[in-house]
Amino acid sequence: MTKSEPFSGAVGVLHTALIWGGPVAVICLLAFLAASVTPQRRLQATLTTRWRDASLLFATAALALYTFGCLDIAFRYGGEGGESCVTGEDVVKGVRLAEVDGNLVPLRVVCHLTDGRAFDLIVPSFLNPAVAVLLLLALGAGIASILAHRAQRRSSPRKELVT
Repeated sequence: MTKSEPFSGAVGVLHTALIWGGPVAVICLLAFLAASVTPQRRLQATLTTRWRDASLLFATAALALYTFGCLDIAFRYGGEGGESCVTGEDVVKGVRLAEVDGNLVPLRVVCHLTDGRAFDLIVPSFLNPAVAVLLLLALGAGIASILAHRAQRRSSPRKELVT
């Protein structure tokens, strides 16, 4: 891995796919959610569809934040090659950048210096916890949707086949 490639190999391909596909997926999910809040559809909405929409809204928000983080890394980090990891004081001491490593889960870029220090670079501190909370909310709303659907199926009368 070179100093200028925090994401290489399969991780780099996935990071690039998130940069290009993330905004498209967020826009499509928002369009679906906007279509489901029309007055006519809201009158027909059941508890199941409301929980499903809430789950999709939380998942869309998590995807939007995660995509923001990927774009933030791509645009702010760019071709810098980790030069902001090394301070002027480090240069005087002879410390250089050993490598730059990137992780997608949690989203971060880590600078490794020749003196053994390592620290995170660029990714906002709120991003990973916010994505985790939104995904947990999406999971909870999804489970509530499933439970509401099962309760609705149990309470509605079954139609018998007439032979």
